[in-house]
Amino acid sequence: MSDSKEAVAQTTGAPVETMASLLEELGDNLLPFVEGDTVEATVLAVGGNRVWVDVSGQSLGFIPEREVTGVKSTIKPGDKIYCTVISLEDDNGNVVLSMKQADREKYWLEMEEKFKSGEPLSVRIVDANKGGLTTDIGGIQGFLPVSQLAPSNYPRVSGGDKDEILNRLRRFIGQELLVKVINCDKESNKLIFSERAVKATEIKERIEKYQVGDKVRGRITGIVDFGLFVNIDQQIEGLIHISEVSWSRVSDLSSMFKVGTEVEAMIISIEEGRISLSLKRLLPDPWVKAASKYKVGDVVHGEVTKITPFGAFVSLDEEIDGLVHVSELSQKHVVDPSHVVELGKKYDFKIISIEPDNHRLGLSLKAVSAEGEKSDTAEAAPADKEQTEKGEAATKTEK
Repeated sequence: MSDSKEAVAQTTGAPVETMASLLEELGDNLLPFVEGDTVEATVLAVGGNRVWVDVSGQSLGFIPEREVTGVKSTIKPGDKIYCTVISLEDDNGNVVLSMKQADREKYWLEMEEKFKSGEPLSVRIVDANKGGLTTDIGGIQGFLPVSQLAPSNYPRVSGGDKDEILNRLRRFIGQELLVKVINCDKESNKLIFSERAVKATEIKERIEKYQVGDKVRGRITGIVDFGLFVNIDQQIEGLIHISEVSWSRVSDLSSMFKVGTEVEAMIISIEEGRISLSLKRLLPDPWVKAASKYKVGDVVHGEVTKITPFGAFVSLDEEIDGLVHVSELSQKHVVDPSHVVELGKKYDFKIISIEPDNHRLGLSLKAVSAEGEKSDTAEAAPADKEQTEKGEAATKTEK
């Protein structure tokens, strides 16, 4: 071990006699640990590119600077630290250790305890991607998905522009967020956090005072393609899906609403801490009138408002839309509905089904065309008969 004595003395500047006496005191006892073990060590000296330590009173070891956690200058002789054994012996017979690996082990244990207890913790955001935010805890990378952000931090971007979502998420870099561990798996190196879960208990208690069918008032906090976010009680936010905005079809929510506008809505669902709201349920259902206004077999005049691969939507009036399935457009096989009907153009259709409870009304274009063809045939029949009789008379005369 004489080489080690000289190495420590030269690196740290400590007297050789002091180091020699220390090493003689430690002796050459059989080491009670193996590679990969986490051990307690006492800092002996800090110098050069390493930290010299007494390992569990059994051996002399050192921590390379790259394996030191935090700032090396803050480590002082006499400090007790935990390290992971990287190698039992280097070329000079010293144990090589790592503070970083030990910290990772310590933090994995801490994260497992947090996961089991459900106790929240504060994490620092170090980076962002389009799926969420990343954290670093003692060398362990954690992830906070966008879907697990608190409602107040959720990036509500109209059109779902991923680049804009990323720009908003980057604003959290450097910030501390209070979260809960919702997935902790050391073997797969998976650590998932949820900010939403922190307020889950509080939100659940507030939500319990509401019931499906209740009318609530709130302010619009976000407008996205699929609906409106509405704050109804501080931390409680509900969603009005675009299909629940109006009985008529809605295509552009931004042109109808503004953030900050107060609305009255009905609670239609409460599931797992999420509240679903509806604006249209507070308005008269036009389909109730449609059941008495329209009948199967009626021929109606309507405008084509949307063309899809499976058919065309037709507006019969301001509130009622019908669907002409692609199979009801023509007697012939139709591949592209736009080859049969034009957007914005009006046609006559025959009602072939009405389902008021499901808000469905089926139309047929080919049925009207077929009846028109029959009518034309019927009108032409007498003329054809007259021509036949004249032909027969002429034949008799010739004979």
